[in-house]
Amino acid sequence: MKKFLLPLLIIFACLALITCKKNPSPEPPDQTKIVAWAVGSIDTNGVGVILYTDDAGETWKRQGDSTMFLGVNINDVWAIDQQNAWIVCSGNRIYRTINGGTTWIPVPAPSIPGNPDLYSISILNNTTLWISGDKGSVFSSIDAGNNWTVYDTTIFRHGLMQGICAITDNIIYVAGQFPLEIGAWGFIAKTLNGGITWDSVALQGNYNRYYWIGVAATDSNNVIVYGQTGHYSVTHNGGNTWTNGAQVSPSDINGLVMLSPEAYWGACDYDMIFKTFDGGETWIEQMSAGPGNIFLVGIDTYYTQTALIVGKSADFQIKGKILQTIDGGNHWYLRHVSPSNLAKVSFAHNQ
Repeated sequence: MKKFLLPLLIIFACLALITCKKNPSPEPPDQTKIVAWAVGSIDTNGVGVILYTDDAGETWKRQGDSTMFLGVNINDVWAIDQQNAWIVCSGNRIYRTINGGTTWIPVPAPSIPGNPDLYSISILNNTTLWISGDKGSVFSSIDAGNNWTVYDTTIFRHGLMQGICAITDNIIYVAGQFPLEIGAWGFIAKTLNGGITWDSVALQGNYNRYYWIGVAATDSNNVIVYGQTGHYSVTHNGGNTWTNGAQVSPSDINGLVMLSPEAYWGACDYDMIFKTFDGGETWIEQMSAGPGNIFLVGIDTYYTQTALIVGKSADFQIKGKILQTIDGGNHWYLRHVSPSNLAKVSFAHNQ
């Protein structure tokens, strides 16, 4: 889904070994002890939404100070453990919690002209942070946000860098789209030296004519970019060559996690959820639940059978929903309906 347009969306979600949404647990979880956060845009009262669960998504409660998040759209969340989580927001705002969401602390962001909206966060080693957003914004910290390194926005052509994935301290991918006036759509860049230099990624078949929304990976060799109208491209050799996947559906792919180099799990606009175990050769459609006319826009997994999906209204209403599965998607259950368009969800994998 494009952030400043509302095209059709797919949530593509696959469980990941490293993905940019952490490793799924190798063991069946105790559902009563699993923590996750979901976030979204302002509700009908104009306050950005933070939702919290400590039972793997069965029940949810609201967090966050209504004054602090007044007028703030919360666009992404990364939960490190049961006590520590980070969120990135509109207007170049960053917040974190160190006490399980009881309080949220503003983290001074680097000064960037225009105060761009931030859309994606990826965290390594609890203290190494990578963030991307609008106006070509890409920046990082190696000390939990005390100091930031901002990368030259001209590298990213001042576009919307909607997805970022830090695979190692040195290998980072960012994906997004250029402004319309530049005359190009998708853009992918990577660094192999922690951001010192960046290289753009060209795809065969003019695949960069599609705008890109996100990046996921199992490791430095196996990386996938995904985005507009069900298109994606994957590498299994660290980016030396890329294979363009067949179109999954006419909808955008808005989120993706990987179970393995060949297994992806995903969802689309209007409650379409898909899963593949053979690198996209075949896709199994799964049934959603709850109110329809929802774009499914965020997914994360804990155990290989346990996943959460969040969605937002596909029209001008303000509403969202949270879906949960504990059996690999054979059954999805509606767990929460929100007075806010939800954006992303993150399990705390260090339970």
